This record gives sequence, structure tokens and C-alpha cells, in this order.
Amino acid sequence: MKLTYLRGGIIAIIAIAALIIGIKALLTIQNINRITNVELVGEQTIYGKPGSQMIVRMGKTVAVATDKEGIPDLTAGLDLQPGTSIPDNHLLFFPKTTRGLQADLHTDNEIWITVRGGYTVYNESGKKIKPIIE
Repeated sequence: MKLTYLRGGIIAIIAIAALIIGIKALLTIQNINRITNVELVGEQTIYGKPGSQMIVRMGKTVAVATDKEGIPDLTAGLDLQPGTSIPDNHLLFFPKTTRGLQADLHTDNEIWITVRGGYTVYNESGKKIKPIIE
């Protein structure tokens, strides 16, 4: 009899653990597919998480990378090297966290970027910040 209760308890614990893992996986999938509109202000920089996609909807930005590799422009079929101006409405793919977009220092226009997936925004001094989102 005690063995039956013990087995039932173990099965219940396993079921609860599986439920928790399933919920975490669902939340991860939702974050990967999340679409967010992000505004860059001043000299802010946005870096994409691996697999994220971005479209510059408004404003002037340039490609940046800490590893000197380019950002794949899926619309034009090009690899945009660091320092290259980003065309509006081009779909960009971010395979690593080392690549991103920075507000063009020669403009004071409003900058809006549509992001699918994860991203991180930094201010001009390199501090991680919470961006303006819509």
C-alpha cells in the first residue's frame, strides 16, 4: 500500500515538472516570434539575438558589428559591412549577437525599427537600456 502511494507521488511530481518545462518552452517560442516596434533615440544601438530579423521603417541607421562581419540583407541579397547605411524597408537577418544597427550620427530624424525575435538596446556609453517600444 505504501509503495502505491509512493509511485503515485512520484508520477505527480514528474507530471508537474513536465508541465513547467512545457510552459517555459511555450514562452520561449512566443518570445522568438514576437514582433516589436523599437525607437532608437540619440546614439543608441540595437543588437539582434541569433535568428532575429529587423526592418528599418523610418530614419537613418548604419550597420555595426563587434566581430567585423556583415549583416545579411535578405531583400538585396547582400552582406552589409559595418558602417554601411541601412536602406529603409529591407529585411535584415542577425545570425549572432555581435551585429546590430546604430542611429546615424549625421541625422536627428526619428528612427523606428520593426524587430522579430530578441534584441538588446544600448545607450551611447554602452550601457544596456530599456528602449521605447510601440
